[in-house]
Order: sequence, then C-alpha cells, then structure tokens
Amino acid sequence: MRAKDEEAVQKVVTEKDPAKASAELDQLRQKHQMRFCEILKDFGWPSSRLVGPEGSESAFVLLQVSPSFELQRELLPLVIAGVQKGDIDRPHFAALFDRIRVRAGMKQFFGTQARAVNGLLVLEPIEDEAQVDDRRSQLGMVPLAEYIRRLERDYHLPLVRSPEQENKTQSRKTDSLSTSALSGLVKTEADDDVEVLRIETNLVNLNVSVYSPRLNATISHLEQKDFAVYENGQRESVTYFASTSVPFDMVLVLDLSGSTIDKRELIRQSTQRFIEAARPSDRIAIVTFSDDAQLVSPLTADRAQLLASISRIDATEGGSSVWDSVKFALDQLGPRSEKTAERRRAVVLMTDGVDNKLAYFADQGSKMDYWELVEAVRKNDAMIVPIYLDTQDTHPWLKAMYENARKTLRLLSDESGGLYYQAKKINDLNGVYDQVINDLGRVYSLGYRPTNERHDGAWRRVKVELLNHPELVPRTRSGYYAN
Repeated sequence: MRAKDEEAVQKVVTEKDPAKASAELDQLRQKHQMRFCEILKDFGWPSSRLVGPEGSESAFVLLQVSPSFELQRELLPLVIAGVQKGDIDRPHFAALFDRIRVRAGMKQFFGTQARAVNGLLVLEPIEDEAQVDDRRSQLGMVPLAEYIRRLERDYHLPLVRSPEQENKTQSRKTDSLSTSALSGLVKTEADDDVEVLRIETNLVNLNVSVYSPRLNATISHLEQKDFAVYENGQRESVTYFASTSVPFDMVLVLDLSGSTIDKRELIRQSTQRFIEAARPSDRIAIVTFSDDAQLVSPLTADRAQLLASISRIDATEGGSSVWDSVKFALDQLGPRSEKTAERRRAVVLMTDGVDNKLAYFADQGSKMDYWELVEAVRKNDAMIVPIYLDTQDTHPWLKAMYENARKTLRLLSDESGGLYYQAKKINDLNGVYDQVINDLGRVYSLGYRPTNERHDGAWRRVKVELLNHPELVPRTRSGYYAN
C-alpha cells in the first residue's frame, strides 16, 4: 500500500494532468484507509516488534496520508505512548504530529510537511522556527536546511515557504495537538533572545503595474480614485499616490554563464539600448554573473558613465548562480524604508534562470537556497522583472531543469509584482528591453497605513483592484510581513 501511494504521489507531481492524478490518489487513499482500519481492528497498532521496522514505518506513512483527520487525531495518544515505549521511531512520529497540526489549521512543529503547488514544493509554516532544529535534534532528525535539500533532490523541484497559515479547520478539537502533548519527548523553550528587525513606519508601499490583455492597446492615465486596496480582505484608505512620473532605481542583471559565451557583443549592444531607452531621471546599476556576481557599475543617472562601463562586460564563462545574483542586486538597492516611495525600485534580470543548484548537488550553483531568495524578495519592495532568455535548445537533455527554472523566475515576478518577459534569442533583447522600459513607465505608486496596526510579523495578503476599468489588469506584490 505504501509503495502504491508513493507511485501515485509522483504522478501528481509529474503528470501533465495533475487534477486527474490527484483524484486517483484520493481514491487510492480511501481504499488504503479502509484496509488499514481493518488491520488495526484485528491486530492493534503494527509496531516494529509485530511487523518489523519496514512494516511499522509503512504503517506510519499510511496513517500520515490518511484522508481521515479524526482517525489521525484519535490514534495520536496511542502513537505517543508507542514512542515513549520505544516501539515507534521518533522521526516518524514527528512527521505524523506535524501532519495532524497542519490539517487542524495549526503551524507544524518539526518542519516535515510540504506540498506540491503549481510545480513547486511549498513548506508549511513552522511554530517558533528559531527552535526547530533543536526540536528536530532531540528526535534524531537532520537539520531543517538539510531536510529541505533532500526534499528538493528527491522530487527534483525547488522549495519555497508558505508565508501564511490558512486556518481552515480551526474549529476542530486541538487539545491533543498542543506542545504539552510532547511532554517527555521534546523540551520546548521560548526564544526570548531573538532580535527582530522592525521598520519604524506603518506605511505600506505598493508598486502597481497596469496593463491591457489586448496587444497594442492604449492605456489612459489613471488617478488615485481609480484604485482600491485590500489587506486580508479589508478595504484600506490610500494615503499616498504617485503617478507614472516617479523615477526608478533599476539594477540590470546580465547572465554571462557558459550558455551565452558567444553572444557577448549582442549583450553589450542590448545593454546600451536599455540605458538609452531609460528615462533621464532613472538611475541604473549593472551587474553581471556566472559563478559569482560582479558589480560593473553602481547606481547612477550618469549615462556617459554607464555607457563607458559596458566595455567591462567580460567574455568569461562558467557556471550559473542566478539566485545569489538576484540577492546581490537587491543589496545594491539598499534596505527598504519609507523614503523608497520617492523612487521605485526594480531588478531587471536577463537569464535562462538555470541556476546550477537546480541539479540538486550541494556543491553546485548558488550558496543560498531558492526559498531564502523568495523570502528576501517578500521582505523587499523592489519589483523583480525577469526576461527569460531561452537557451534550452542548446541543452535539450535538461528539459526538467529548464521547466523548474521558468517556474522559479515566474514566482519571483509574482511575489514582487513584476512582469515576466521572454526573449526567444539574445537578438530579441532590444525589442524586449524597449517593452520593459515602456511597461515600467506605466507603474503607479500607492501607499496606505493599514487598519491592523499590529507589528506581529504575520503575513498580510494584499490585493489591488481597478474601479470602472474592466479592460485593464493591475499587478502588485502578493503581500508583506508586518514587522
């Protein structure tokens, strides 16, 4: 039953029709649950002494994926007793405990639970995450970062962290799921020494790009009254508004890894075109990368200095550390502050997106994990504007890596409110750069002071609507952490 379940899960992750595969998985788990309950009724809990280590582990897996929350919750005291007697492996128990807490609308305790969403792995939120490695160690588990890398390697998918807990099942009884249930298994302590960085402002700044689904459509000038902003479903009052004339600070990030080695002159030419197309008030920095990121020119509005720096785009080759380079570019823009409303911020990223770390070998690619970059983007107010440069034809055997690369670029764009572009080949960059500059010229800045004034670190969902303009689509970041 366990082997069949694992095979069905792989289909959900890899099949082109995940909805059909998910329905088949649900039917299979219902069937397995019935048989599992029959085993429990006839023989009791299948401990290691009764069915051997492999059988006991499989029983845990089946209980963990059971469609019945009530079955899991009711068996939990029996499981805890089995752990205390040594009949049940502690790491297996941790996974089950987390699973039940997540299903009850609570944060997980050991960081074992992730789910596949839109081709990515999403790690569920963790209670008191600063202490999670200590809790894992007490149950003989590897550190969370190592566990995440194993998940990515096993499923060949990048992992991100869920920023919020949906709390769909809070009405269920959760007494047995509190930390007190772990008494005798895990020592828990509150971390009072963690320093939390707080921004001394309540103003939430949003960059809102407006576009039309129709090609070559004319977009009229919009005013503050045309926008409505919602935080966690609550309508907010916009107290700051700036039209499209507000200048940008932009970091242009260029991929100089081996796949573009013979296109350096075209890259220089298209970079020159980008500089010339930008507005005089916009400041630009240039960053190049292969194995490491290099600052070619710091932020400046001096066009002569920028054009002179193009000659320093070296014809090197090497690996590709996309994620480290995006973080490097964000650092060039400096920390977020209330003053950033005076200038918009963006990272324009020209790349095929294939970080060598997507091969899931520890010694290749970026030093940071993808989830760390996503968190950095969520905590920043800069737009990430990927320009996907298609080089897959030169590496047809890396189809899965390229698919994952496109997913990672799209998510960076979605989380930051940026737009996603494609260039079939480097020769197309001039036209794409013109479109990027044109679209960035249609970005509005909105600011509001949230009704919920608590600085509790919670994730706040943000939504922007356009009033009386059904022909237009607004786009902004997905939310922010209330620190």
